[in-house]
Amino acid sequence: MDMNAYLSMFIDESNDHLQALNENMLKLESDPEDLSLVQSIFRSAHTLKGMSATMGFEDLASLTHEMENVLDLVRNSKLSMDGFIFDTLFKGLDALEAMVQDIINGGTGKSDVTTIVQSLQSILKGDYKVDGGSATLSADQSTAGESALLDQFQASVLQQSMESGHKAYYIKVTVTENCVLKAARAYMVFDVLERSGEVIKSEPSVQDLEQEKFDQSFTVFIVTTASEEELTSKIMSISEIESAQLTLLDMESLSSLSAAPAAAAVETAPKVQTATQSENGRGANSDKKSSTAVASRTIRVDIERLDTLMNLFSEMLIDRVRLEQLASEIKRAELTETVEHMSRVSSDLQNIVLKLRMVPVDSVFNRFPRMVRDLAKSLDKKIELVITGADTELDRTVIDEIGDPLVHLLRNSVDHGIETVQERIAAGKSETGTVHLRAFHSGNHVFIEVEEDGRGINGEKVLGIAVKNGVLTKEEGKKLTQDEMNMLIFAPGFSTADKVSDISGRGVGLDVVRTKITSLGGNVTVTSAMGKGTKFSVQLPLTLSIISAMLIKLGSEKYAVPLSSIVETGIIKRSSILVVHGNRMIRFRDAIIPLVSLSQVLESPDYDDSEEEETEIIVIQKGDKWAAVTVDDFIGQSEIVLKSLGKYLTNTHAISGATILGDGQVALIVDPNALIK
Repeated sequence: MDMNAYLSMFIDESNDHLQALNENMLKLESDPEDLSLVQSIFRSAHTLKGMSATMGFEDLASLTHEMENVLDLVRNSKLSMDGFIFDTLFKGLDALEAMVQDIINGGTGKSDVTTIVQSLQSILKGDYKVDGGSATLSADQSTAGESALLDQFQASVLQQSMESGHKAYYIKVTVTENCVLKAARAYMVFDVLERSGEVIKSEPSVQDLEQEKFDQSFTVFIVTTASEEELTSKIMSISEIESAQLTLLDMESLSSLSAAPAAAAVETAPKVQTATQSENGRGANSDKKSSTAVASRTIRVDIERLDTLMNLFSEMLIDRVRLEQLASEIKRAELTETVEHMSRVSSDLQNIVLKLRMVPVDSVFNRFPRMVRDLAKSLDKKIELVITGADTELDRTVIDEIGDPLVHLLRNSVDHGIETVQERIAAGKSETGTVHLRAFHSGNHVFIEVEEDGRGINGEKVLGIAVKNGVLTKEEGKKLTQDEMNMLIFAPGFSTADKVSDISGRGVGLDVVRTKITSLGGNVTVTSAMGKGTKFSVQLPLTLSIISAMLIKLGSEKYAVPLSSIVETGIIKRSSILVVHGNRMIRFRDAIIPLVSLSQVLESPDYDDSEEEETEIIVIQKGDKWAAVTVDDFIGQSEIVLKSLGKYLTNTHAISGATILGDGQVALIVDPNALIK
């Protein structure tokens, strides 16, 4: 069998399980007594181990197996979680993630995890030290790995199968004493059994059997419709099998073999479902149907196919605009009616295509709790991360790029913002600092905020460092407001850290954040109050593929300005233009804002607004800054498809891309952010 065909599926499933492991481990660290979390963690680890072994990634399967052994003791109440165990399991998760990443990069997933395995084995033996004392395990821990007990899930599967008319057998298979290839015989037994039914559990595990980590016998729980005689005959037909002892299970014997009563195991899942049902206002039957339907109607789609779909739809959108233009020129009722219907249908199709590309920011947010936990531990701080709005959706192209900027903002908040426990107590605050990570929609934008209740930004200190680094002069600094001082932390190479560490102090970070967010068509602002905390606010466009824009003219040339940046349009007279310190300004909403000549910025060859008595303007906004831009004439609003200018035109000032209009002309897309200083 060619396993490469399943590699993509393995990677997707592994990442899902690793994320679930991280999330549940963090929850368990907050509530170590919650055994339901341990069960969930164990199931994820068990599934990941089986997948890895099937795909031939033995190092991945082996490390997961060692972690699974520790979790097995915990879920059977034979071991209590403590700081050392949590740290060791988290290190194991890091190693697993590194192995999966190596596989993604084309590697074999091999890694030296000797130290982690030794730590896990010391936990199993109970000979590690915790706070000066030895860890304690129950007396029967040494047999935990050899126990034939069933967990709740396995017991419930067996019970439900028996209730539906199937037979459940406990089989002990013994190979001959002089058997040379025990693993091969075990494989042949499993092959026979799986043709006759479904194997629920084996002891030792499948991996141990493959590695011949057993003496002469192994046991299997199986659900089947075959008779005892049929199974015995099939097993004994395999050479070098000495005996096969089959025991038909009933409800009473099943209860004695399960780690928890089978009935209780079966009832557990419906109780959880009932809580969800009451929230959704549905009955048990409707919930069951709904969950089945959702499972069967959800598929994974290759990202490249979505990109191809978007490109094809973009071409269709260009043709739609062209048809609308032709229909308005020809003025034939049948054509106009058909084009209008096509426009309505394509608008609905556009919404569907865009929604297909929308991804919840949870796909980015879900890696931050673990990161903040590790940072807080390394800095000896107590920090709570509160995430809200994780279901807010963004275009996939934006999601792919926003992760690293948010990492910088969170690390900055944890390192520079939140004080140490002693500093917080001295300031009259709770010893645990809080970092809020929230996302929400507003118009055609998504806002992501990182806010903490730490020490705040010292504007005077920031200004002093900025002057020292030559970012601005003392005279320029005296004119800055508090918010403008705070924005100086985004200057290239700027750092307020007193010493360089693994986390900060190298002068790399916030300038990268602003550069990346600006390249996405967004902006970032910061507000802060000394002693109360700091808030970073990131504004991002919903999508980077299809946008609404205002089409304008500059002489014979056409340009597009994104509507998301336009506050309003208007006409001004030359007599209303003010000159302040040599700069042209106009009055707008009780404020004085700069007037920018787009023809001068873009060096338009056949239009000069200085000769106009009246000129059209577009008022644009970037954060809390405003500017008015002079244009020749307005063409109107339109949906446009963004096209890259290519690698040869990467540094074109004030131009972010291009689009093809309905008449086939190319219009450049103006970057409003570049027009506001």
